[in-house]
Amino acid sequence: MRILRQALRFLIGLAPFKGRYRLADRLGGLLGRDIHETVDIHGVRVEFDHAVLQHRMMYYGLYEENIVNFLRSDLRPGDVVFDPGANIGYFAAVCRGLVGDRGHIYSFEPSNSAWGHILKHNPAADPTRPLPNWTLEHMAITDHSGRMTFYDTPRVMTKGFACLEGTYEPVDRIPHEVEVITIADYCTRKGIGPIAFLKLDIEGSELKALKGAAPQLAAGSIRTIMVETTLRPHTVDTTRAMDELLRSAGYRSFHATRAGRLVPVDVLAHKELRADILWRRAQN
Repeated sequence: MRILRQALRFLIGLAPFKGRYRLADRLGGLLGRDIHETVDIHGVRVEFDHAVLQHRMMYYGLYEENIVNFLRSDLRPGDVVFDPGANIGYFAAVCRGLVGDRGHIYSFEPSNSAWGHILKHNPAADPTRPLPNWTLEHMAITDHSGRMTFYDTPRVMTKGFACLEGTYEPVDRIPHEVEVITIADYCTRKGIGPIAFLKLDIEGSELKALKGAAPQLAAGSIRTIMVETTLRPHTVDTTRAMDELLRSAGYRSFHATRAGRLVPVDVLAHKELRADILWRRAQN
């Protein structure tokens, strides 16, 4: 089965073709069944549970394909990437291969479950002995620095859902205390300059994370910001606040096509929306 999975992975990666998502889902599910498989991706060991759709899409290179294709054309050797909500480490692995040895990935994972999962396969990612170009922090990004309660959940490894207090109150929450920090404070602490890409898919804390990056936004030192954006009646105010904050800092919003090409999008013009929006500093 492993050889068949590898062959299917190779086939899907050759070139885009119609039906490959369904192929990865259905045939990939049959070939994986209840298999957990660890794969080395650019030096990061990522464990995939083939019974989980999200993991299958990652394994076959189809997860957030539009964002990954954009990054393949935009990230350069030596770039810095911020990766809050690292989960199983897939995004860090992909970006590590794009920025090279001279670049750096800063991953943040406050979930005890996900943190332990990554370290189980990547003991060298422990902050006490970091890899040359990948730093993994057991903390959350928000609008202040200190300590907060984080709600881990049993769904974090399958659905990626866990959150800081004050965002949601999941019924299956497993609370624990975690260090929180602003992007501005972390950059000061580590002496970090320009950031090429900031990924914000952090379950309701996106606006607070942006507020905590005020100096970087004002200086235009973050080239691209990806914000998971949900436009529903209960999220309109938060989405409007993020839109106003980023536009006032000189950023403009885009959607990435499957091939990674940027297309302008007016977020607030939609009645309903759930999409990864890319914000880029307007060019003079």
